[in-house]
Parts: sequence; C-alpha cells; structure tokens
Amino acid sequence: MSKRKIVLAFSGGLDTSYALVSLREQGWEVLTANIDTGGLHSGEGDVVRARAEELGSAQHFVIDAREELYARVVTYAVKANYLRNGGYPSCVGAERLVQAEKVVQCALENGADAVAHGSTGAGADHVRYDSVIRALAPHLEIITPIRDERLTREFERDFLRQHGFETSDKVTTYSINEGLIGTSIGGKETYGSWDYLPEDAWESTKAIKDAPEDGVELILAFEKGEVTSATTLDGTPIDGTGPDAPNYAILRSLNVLAAEHGVGRGIHMGSTMVGNLARVGFEAPGMLTLIAAHRELERLTLSNRQQATKLQLGNTYGDLLHEAVYYDPILDDFRAFLDSSQTRVTGEVRVRLQKGNIVALGSRSPYSLLDAATRQGVVYGYGSSLWSGEEARAFAHMYAIPGAIARNAGLAEQPKP
Repeated sequence: MSKRKIVLAFSGGLDTSYALVSLREQGWEVLTANIDTGGLHSGEGDVVRARAEELGSAQHFVIDAREELYARVVTYAVKANYLRNGGYPSCVGAERLVQAEKVVQCALENGADAVAHGSTGAGADHVRYDSVIRALAPHLEIITPIRDERLTREFERDFLRQHGFETSDKVTTYSINEGLIGTSIGGKETYGSWDYLPEDAWESTKAIKDAPEDGVELILAFEKGEVTSATTLDGTPIDGTGPDAPNYAILRSLNVLAAEHGVGRGIHMGSTMVGNLARVGFEAPGMLTLIAAHRELERLTLSNRQQATKLQLGNTYGDLLHEAVYYDPILDDFRAFLDSSQTRVTGEVRVRLQKGNIVALGSRSPYSLLDAATRQGVVYGYGSSLWSGEEARAFAHMYAIPGAIARNAGLAEQPKP
C-alpha cells in the first residue's frame, strides 16, 4: 500500500524543518514547496532545497510567486496607501494569500491527500493558510504539527538534534519572516509592550547612527498610481531596475537602498483577527518609501473628498486582506474603486532618504491641481483674479454664520447684531 502524500509549505526554518521530519515519522510521503515571495536571496533557494532533501523530502518544488504577489497585492496596497493602524505595511500577512494558493496548486497537481504548514495557533498565519485551503480545495486534509502539538521552539530544536540534524540556537531566539513587502521579527522583546528589539535582531536596515550623513535623493515616477521608475536626480536608474527588469524590481531595489539609510524599521502593535493584542517588529524600507511618495503625489492630483474617501476605503480593503478575508466579492469592488481613483495619479515625486527619514521634497504632474489653480490666477497667500476683495469678505461673513449660530444657541441673552 502506497504512502499517503502531503505537500508541506517549506521555508527551511525551524518550524517547517520540524514538521517535515515529524510528518515522515508519521508515515507521510512529504513533498516540500518553497514559495518565493521575495524572501530568497542569491543562492538561498539552493540552501533551502538542500535542507529539505537532508530532512527527507521526497520531492522539492521552488515556485516563484514574486510577479503575482506584486501585481495582485503590492500594487493595490500602494494605491490604497495601506498601513495597518497607520504604520505597519502588513509585511508578511498579505503574502500568505499567494503562498497558500501556490501550495494548494502544487498539492492538486501532484495528487496529494493533504497540505501542511508550520504556523502556530497563536498568530494569524494559520487562519490565512486554512482560509485559502478551505476555499480552493476543501477535500484536502490540513495538517499543522506546530499548531496542534503546541510546541516550543526549544523542543523543536532538540527534536531535530536528537534525529541527527544540526540546528542553530539562534532560530529559537527570533522568528523571522522575510518577503518582498518586508520582514517581520518576533522575539522575547515583542512579547511585552516596553522593550525594543536589539540591534542584532534587525535583518537588513542600518541603525540610524550608522547610516550615511548625507542621505540620497531619488525621483520616483508613477503612472495611474503604479511606480514606473526610480532614478537618481540625474536620471540614472537605481541598481536592479530598468526597462527589462521584472515588475517588482523597483520595490526590491528600494528595500536595499533605503535600508542602507536606516529607513523602514518599526514595531507594530495592534489587535489580531481573534481580538488579542499583538506586537511585532518589522522592516519595510521599500514599501514605506513607495507609499510616502505615492501619498504625496495624490495630495497634488486628488481632491480633498477623494483623499478622505480613499483613506477610509483603502484602510478597510487592506484590513480585510490582512485578516484573511480573501475571497469576498467586496474586494473586487474595492479594487475597482482604487483603480478609478488613480486615473490622474501620474507624475514624479522627489524623495530624500536620510537617517531613517523619508522626506517628500516635491512633486509634479500633468494633472496638478495646484498648477491648474495657478493658471486661473489663484495663488495661495496672495490672492486671486477669480474673486474680488469684497467677494472674499462676503464669503468669510457667510462662512462664519453657522458657527456663530451654534455658539449662541441656548444663551438667555442674545447679543444684538
């Protein structure tokens, strides 16, 4: 009788390494799928493959999902200017949608009976994975050793060592998940609300004290809300970008460049989808730079009402993705609104990255509302040819009336006009 087949979402980290060995011991034929959503650097894919084979994977797959992640998730996160609770760009949470879909696809293509992932039951990732699997392949069994057995990282390390597999002590200190959008970092300092992560916990960003004094200035170009180029002031494309580069190249390159200038560190604290408060460190230098530039261009090209409505709907859209509401039709409605809102968000933004700061120095666009007003003679602080001084006085008088009425409501003695 042939073994039952299972596809394990495999990163090569401690949790999925334990899961692979444990599942084999339970009699499964384990296939491993490493979904690259930006966390694999040069040569790391080979390292993960070697680890999977060492631990006994029957077959290992590396699936490049960066293009799809960028097109389906990143572009709309930028259009929405989405930052969870005003500061966190959902570094890894939003990536789980694409990762889980690819794992399910791999399982279906290889005739698997089940899917496994290494999520714990304490965070949100197990809900994200399960939501996708249940929606796309409800017949597949879901196996989650870490969640079901409620294991500590120390236990997993010792288990692997007892089975003859070398495992570093460092993996028990911090849980690190890296992707195109950013990196999340969890450890003992994030379990409470007071301590900050030590310097050696950060993966890519320089400490502000070590960042270059002068910083760097860039020009980011957008077309209908999507970034199309990132250059130095003289027009030279930043490293790794250009006409032949993949669609995610600018974000990938900004992750490296902005990190060198101390940009992108933060600690996010907020409610999870089950209601408890959680805290996690993150590095998202590229995403924070793109959103800052995009928001500045929107200030130039969108009306106040557009910006206010986008803020509300964009946050709701991002929260739904973060909270694993992946397949509700309302998301298509949100995306249609976001696409429509970006019709005139075309132009360039000049940005300085310096000592951990992202400073929007200026913006320009053929759809500039500021330029349109100037052409009609409206110059803020100086006056306008569109109205006279007497008309301005009348407007101020009429504008003050509702406040004056509210201020005087209920007073026994009304002042004489």
